[in-house]
Amino acid sequence: MYQVFSKILFNTEVSPTYYKMGLDCPEIASRAAPGQFIMVRVSNQWDPFLRRPFVIHRTGKANTKGEKRCSDCQLEILYKVVGKGTEIMSEMKEDDEIDLLGPMGKGYRIDTNIRTAILVGGGIGVASLFSLAENIILQCSGLKSLLLFLGGKGRDDVLCVEEFEKLSLEVRVATEDGSLGQQGVVVDLLLDYLKFGDYSPGSSTHCFACGPDTMLREVSKITGEKSISCQISLEARMACAVGACLGCIVKTKAGGDVYKKVCKDGPVFDSNDIIWK
Repeated sequence: MYQVFSKILFNTEVSPTYYKMGLDCPEIASRAAPGQFIMVRVSNQWDPFLRRPFVIHRTGKANTKGEKRCSDCQLEILYKVVGKGTEIMSEMKEDDEIDLLGPMGKGYRIDTNIRTAILVGGGIGVASLFSLAENIILQCSGLKSLLLFLGGKGRDDVLCVEEFEKLSLEVRVATEDGSLGQQGVVVDLLLDYLKFGDYSPGSSTHCFACGPDTMLREVSKITGEKSISCQISLEARMACAVGACLGCIVKTKAGGDVYKKVCKDGPVFDSNDIIWK
């Protein structure tokens, strides 16, 4: 884990309230794995004082199809403006410096025998899935199908569709207001695929999901009933990110009812390990 002051390479609005920031930080980028995150401090002032977590959207290590947007020393984060800290971030410019800590947490496990990979993202949860998709393509030589189901309240909440399509993913979209794709929630897309899709339950089919807890709970239930391996990335507010403050604990089945820390033991967990409230 490294603390660095990183130069901002770009900070671009990709949809109303959503931004993508490129960062030059070789110490972190060269060691980051899909699903890991960084802690960001946007100001030296007392408010906002604490760092906030942002999942690593992409690094330069996993470039496919000849596309190369960032080098091995760079990474990207995708974020939504939801408070004072992210509002400050959204106003930062190219060449400004920002205080980073990372890479942190445990990311996704990629089994090289995967033949069908199903990625499910809700809203800003899509941020962790891009680096994952790139690495699945690179590491799984027998990959047959790579699907992405994206959901949001409206079209402005559905991000990065064209970027995923450039990786040759099959992308399906659901929005609650019907402004893009199928009207409904993203779990509907997963149910439809598992009802009609060409996949084999067992070790060759894996599901990966990131989004709000309500979505993750449903995805865990559905994949459990279908005997499909599933990893979920939990979203949690955290203050320290090193397991000291206990602000992000989650109840799991490991060895009985045991509380684990999203920041240190996760944020990615096997879905069967979580005890939902």
